[in-house]
Amino acid sequence: MTDLLDPGRPSAEYLEALPRWAMVRALMGGTLAMRASGERYLPRYEAEDREAYRTRLARAVLLPAFEEAVRDISSRVFSRPLVLGEDLPRRMLPWMEDADLLGNALHVIAERWFAEAVTTGLGWMQVEMPAPDTPEHLRRPYLIPLAAEDVIAAYPERVDGRWRMAHARVRHRVTERGGFGERQREYIQVLEPGRSETWVRDGDDWLSVDETETGLDLVPLVSLRLGAPIGALAARPPLEGLAHLNVAHWQSASDQRNILTLGRFAMLALSGPAPESAEGVPLEVGPKTFLHSPETGASWYYVEPAGTAIQAGERDLDRLEAQMTRLAMEPLVSRPGTATATAAAIASSRAHSTVKAWALSLRDALEQVLLVMGRWAGEASGGSVDVNTDFTDQREAADLDALAHARDGGDLSREAYLGELQRRGVLSWAYDAQADAERIAAPAIRSPEVETSS
Repeated sequence: MTDLLDPGRPSAEYLEALPRWAMVRALMGGTLAMRASGERYLPRYEAEDREAYRTRLARAVLLPAFEEAVRDISSRVFSRPLVLGEDLPRRMLPWMEDADLLGNALHVIAERWFAEAVTTGLGWMQVEMPAPDTPEHLRRPYLIPLAAEDVIAAYPERVDGRWRMAHARVRHRVTERGGFGERQREYIQVLEPGRSETWVRDGDDWLSVDETETGLDLVPLVSLRLGAPIGALAARPPLEGLAHLNVAHWQSASDQRNILTLGRFAMLALSGPAPESAEGVPLEVGPKTFLHSPETGASWYYVEPAGTAIQAGERDLDRLEAQMTRLAMEPLVSRPGTATATAAAIASSRAHSTVKAWALSLRDALEQVLLVMGRWAGEASGGSVDVNTDFTDQREAADLDALAHARDGGDLSREAYLGELQRRGVLSWAYDAQADAERIAAPAIRSPEVETSS
């Protein structure tokens, strides 16, 4: 099949980014995914036989530093629910509680989308409309969150001085049941302004099975790009440096566990001629075995490895873990160690700006998603949404003590003090300072049982 007739052919940008995405995807999959990757991330030594390598691979355990960093960043941005604007069209409001027609609210889908963009640098959200034969009361736009690997090609174009997406190809893999069996089928959906066409793989060929007019002057596909750009629409993982260190730690930890296994068993050695034994019968060594040699000067002894290699491995793991901690927490906390207070403050301020920028990018992308949903539904706009950007990088006891001291000294109002506690996560996002003040000011109601007559 020529390239012009192959809708499943990925773009050059996609192929360039794919190895980077594969690495972080394996790290997010944990120990089992890294073991399944085999020699890609844990090379086999030149003189190492395959059985010894399989044993070493089976003992390797991943430290989930990259995965924990992604989860930590996402949890901070989504520490409170999304707040929909008053300008959201009224009939779209119920859709937000079931935004994907699978029972998931917009907040849940947005968190998954954001975590995907933090992981790979690029997340996609497709806005789809049910088929025309769907009952009218069920026919409304819904969301399909896509992984970076699902959009195999995307091309922009410039129209009236502004850039927009001109063509995209989305890959969907669907498991179809037949009796008690199942099979996977691969579909490619070609999206262009005003039209959508679906192809299905049939052996080595592709068959066009559906073509519809969308009535939209845009492609109903929104990207959330947080990583460094690769070409026009692809991206690198923003935490790629941490990912490489995590792979290095995986390799070093495998070597360390292997040398510990070998170091725990001393090797028996003999000085002198080897003892006679029955042909084909190995020499047995154990607590009830009598060892001898025909030479009077021969001697048996144990050879144990020195601990220098083990200590060097421990130092390497400690160094890698310290580097991973710095890279993983750089967007959130100051650097550990002996850094000065000024350096820590600069690092914290820069990190806060990075996470806040990502949250603002998410807000803009969500508003674009709402706009496309509104256009599908015939609305002029889709409304606005507010994403949490009011979070701190640290929860140090010194900060809380300083706030309490300022409050006690009268330098800080009650509202400001409670607001700072809420911003640091000490108080819940749902805490209402005004309502709490009214409850405090309300007169206490005395129970009749405790009243006494004079």
